[in-house]
Amino acid sequence: MTQKAETFLLACIDPRLIDDSGMYFAAIGRGERYSEMRVAGAALALADPARAAWAATIWENLAASRQLHGVTRVTLLNHRDCGAMAQHLGRPFADAAEEERLHADVLARAAEAVRARHPDMRIETKLMELDGRVSILPCAVCAPRGPLVAEAVAPPAARAGFAELVRLRARDGTAGSPDVLTQGVTRYGLSAEEVRQVLAAERGAPPAAQDVAAFLRSRQDGRGRIGRQAVGEAARLYRRLAGPGTTPAESQARATSIAAAEGLAPRPEGWPLFRSTRWFDVSRGASSP
Repeated sequence: MTQKAETFLLACIDPRLIDDSGMYFAAIGRGERYSEMRVAGAALALADPARAAWAATIWENLAASRQLHGVTRVTLLNHRDCGAMAQHLGRPFADAAEEERLHADVLARAAEAVRARHPDMRIETKLMELDGRVSILPCAVCAPRGPLVAEAVAPPAARAGFAELVRLRARDGTAGSPDVLTQGVTRYGLSAEEVRQVLAAERGAPPAAQDVAAFLRSRQDGRGRIGRQAVGEAARLYRRLAGPGTTPAESQARATSIAAAEGLAPRPEGWPLFRSTRWFDVSRGASSP
């Protein structure tokens, strides 16, 4: 069967972050390579016995996605300020630390439930902030088990997964920490040399530029062209990753420059008789010819 998607994404129905999760997946190189299911509380549906009917629906959809799309990975994506999680707790969170602990517990139990039913699949447990930033939470059972591991997870996918972790941890300066290196070997199955190679490659460019480049590549058309809307989305992604000190104009210019560096040509925009690529030059801050 031809693999139509790599990842089964379980996310929350909160409308504030629907676009952010799509942009995040595009940024890490999985745009249009995942099947998505949304339920209130995301992973909570697999961890809360009171939501057994929801869990049953998720299992049916995951099985269908494996059969129809060939997915080999499950991403459990919870988010901050989740109403379903607060309702589950029965009161507002005392602080951000308590909120993260509850998410970590729910995600861990959901991952165990996935592992019990799909021992050969890779699992990711992630938490999204309201500004779209994503962190990977600890997961003791996320590595695949059993004889199907080699068939379900090819080495390039393992390297890509570890590279994603390195990019995320680079934002808080911990990409080279011992626990990241250990995860490269124990969680992603890489050799020590492969871990060093990934670290060296990922340190070659700022994380924001790498993620924006991946996002832009995912939005190119069949002729290697990129549109104005995609560049605008890339600019917003760049600003979010680079920090509030970057102005919208700087982000727009940077996103356009990254597109050019990636060899992506601007797609003509405008009314049918007046379409041009001038918007690309304007975005980059260059004068049009």
